[in-house]
Amino acid sequence: MHPSPTPDSIISLTIEKLVDGGAGLGRWEGRAVFVPGTCPGEGVRVRITSVKKGYAEARLQTVLRPSPDRITPPCPVFGKCGGCQWQQLAYPAQLEAKVGILREDLRRIGKFSDSNILPPRAAPGPFEYRTRIQLKTDMTTKEYQIGFFAGTSHRIVPIEACPIAAPPLNQALAAFRIILADPETRPFSLTDLHLHLARATGELQVRYFAEDEPQDRMERLFTSLEAAVPNVVSQVYYSRTGHRWIRGCDYLTDRYQEIPFRISDRSFAQVHWEQIPALIETVRVFASLTGKESLVELHCGIGTFGIFLAREAAGLLGFDENEVAVQDANYNARQLGLTNGRFEAMPVERVVRKLVEEGKTFDRVILDPPREGVDRETLRSLLRLNPTKIVYVSCDPATLSRDLKILTDGGFRTGRIQTIDLFPQTYHLETVAELIKI
Repeated sequence: MHPSPTPDSIISLTIEKLVDGGAGLGRWEGRAVFVPGTCPGEGVRVRITSVKKGYAEARLQTVLRPSPDRITPPCPVFGKCGGCQWQQLAYPAQLEAKVGILREDLRRIGKFSDSNILPPRAAPGPFEYRTRIQLKTDMTTKEYQIGFFAGTSHRIVPIEACPIAAPPLNQALAAFRIILADPETRPFSLTDLHLHLARATGELQVRYFAEDEPQDRMERLFTSLEAAVPNVVSQVYYSRTGHRWIRGCDYLTDRYQEIPFRISDRSFAQVHWEQIPALIETVRVFASLTGKESLVELHCGIGTFGIFLAREAAGLLGFDENEVAVQDANYNARQLGLTNGRFEAMPVERVVRKLVEEGKTFDRVILDPPREGVDRETLRSLLRLNPTKIVYVSCDPATLSRDLKILTDGGFRTGRIQTIDLFPQTYHLETVAELIKI
């Protein structure tokens, strides 16, 4: 029997590959050891931090034999902040690792021996791409803190700027650092600060989350920010006691492929604006509409896919449990004069049951679930809608692989699989899968 490493022991090993979660996988005496901040092929010395059943976790101590793909991370808090996992890795190698993780999950979880994974759609630039950031704050001390949580903890890592955030967000952050230094405008119970940029229009929205802050203090903060950052059009305050105050409006207007979209403060929007056209186009091509098909979109959000697809279909029904997002979707559809599509607010699990009970069928199903994917019962019920094609948009290779297995067991085969990198410097990956009825 091989010996087990013990916490704080130092061992040397070779990193075989990067795995879901971002860590490098090495082996010591037959046991898997996961090491963040490493690159495939590297020889490293590590300190064991925890030992679990069947594997161990470790912290990188020294790179003994660096990978040719290792680069110097540009962020001064990389490795402390929990936002990025792969700034030590050259961007082409990041793409290769992401596709490798997807391929491994499809094989291990989905039992797919061969998958038609197309070449990845790389991001135009690996930095300055995020249009939304969620900052954590602690205003209770004289030297207040504003930054991101450290990995696997609720400790705030202060930052001056974020290299993956779009420049206007960092400009707003710099203004906040000055404004919050003044006790007259500092909300002492502020816990979260969310910044959202509409890339096409330049509009900026700020959302504040606090325990319970006096309204006059928040109004002073609103006014100070407007004076410092002219493109702020929306400021929204939420308290844990249920208050919500708005300065300006509660939405932004952005454009996808030159079509305007309203995005309210409680709606979801993708963080990589430059990659959204590639995402929309992939879904459109995989759906292969001719103008005769009936279409249902589940988890439709603000209508990002449905509004484009409805123009090529006989009709569209879109569903999402987020009522505000559905209001945005219907507003966006009306602004375009879309007459053959509508969106309704309802949990997707209930929607599918209802449609099946009513005997409805659809030629196409578009799925864009959250990270946890779709539950097994809903997927099996969805098959009774009798689509000839399903297009599944996923942000998690593991749950995608699980769900594709259920759908292929139910009479579909996987067609093309397109990866689109919406999250450079992280292990996260957006994937669009085409499923065709056998």
